[in-house]
Amino acid sequence: MRIMLANQYLQPVADLLTGMPLRAAQSRARSKLLTLVKQALARFGEDEYELVAEYAARDDQGNPVLDADGTFRLADPEQAGEFMTARTRLLESLAEVSGPTYDTHLADLKAMLDGYDGELFGQTAEAYDVLYDAITTAGGKDES
Repeated sequence: MRIMLANQYLQPVADLLTGMPLRAAQSRARSKLLTLVKQALARFGEDEYELVAEYAARDDQGNPVLDADGTFRLADPEQAGEFMTARTRLLESLAEVSGPTYDTHLADLKAMLDGYDGELFGQTAEAYDVLYDAITTAGGKDES
């Protein structure tokens, strides 16, 4: 299975999937997808850390200096615009969520989303929409 999701939606999609109350067969399809989304999220986290490390002030060991609240300071405050542009590009870039699953996994995921009757609003609704589109698009392609 292979779907494409913008990095900025990986966490909201993971949260959506985690919070869906489902029956056994649907839960299996969700669990397999959730595992793949979490793998993509870990890759994104590594990419985001590399980006931060490129712009952050560093300690004696070369690690980014983090404030108590987990934020970092730019090594050169004049590069704030450049950093924000690079971060926006990273957030908007597509992550490949893929891996071995089972033959009817995409169809099962689409049926799961079609039958979902939970309330959706805000970021959860947006995550549902993005995930639905990604699964629908992937289902229409030849999985060779």
